[in-house]
Amino acid sequence: MKTLEGHFRSRLDSFIESTGMPLSTLGRRAIGDPNLMREIARGRSPTLRTADRILAYTATYERERHRGRDPPPQRPRRRKPQAKRTRRSGTMTERPKDPRTTSPVRLLRRLEVEARTGLSRSSIYARMAEGTFPRPIRLGKYGVGWIEAEIDEWVRNRISAGRTAERPSSTNQQGKDEER
Repeated sequence: MKTLEGHFRSRLDSFIESTGMPLSTLGRRAIGDPNLMREIARGRSPTLRTADRILAYTATYERERHRGRDPPPQRPRRRKPQAKRTRRSGTMTERPKDPRTTSPVRLLRRLEVEARTGLSRSSIYARMAEGTFPRPIRLGKYGVGWIEAEIDEWVRNRISAGRTAERPSSTNQQGKDEER
């Protein structure tokens, strides 16, 4: 039984053999990134969404080619200004040493904070006034966002505080055993 990745790679290889399309052209037309196809050919695993987009493009291409029509047109690609690339040590599969220093900071808006904590808006602001809830970062004139790591830490602390309060004391257990 083939894995999903094995099935994807075999379909991709047969498409490239039958059409003779270069990897960079396929990547540019299917997903707008010519380099990703080379990385996939070198062993990088694509996400399911990316694999679905590539397979959908190849199916459309083959269907149009069999009908005698021109293949699907190349999607226009908007060029975004890119930051200068720096050399990175290690391979793509190597994990960073310390995730706290290398992971990007993610900000959560109020609705996501409410969903993660189970608190209402008024409860969040009341606990901030008490000093028992993380304060947000101002993003603009009216917008604020909470740092995801601080919210996650607050939730973990609430879980541990709730669990320690639920543990029965040893005297209660002894008293129950004596009554039996």
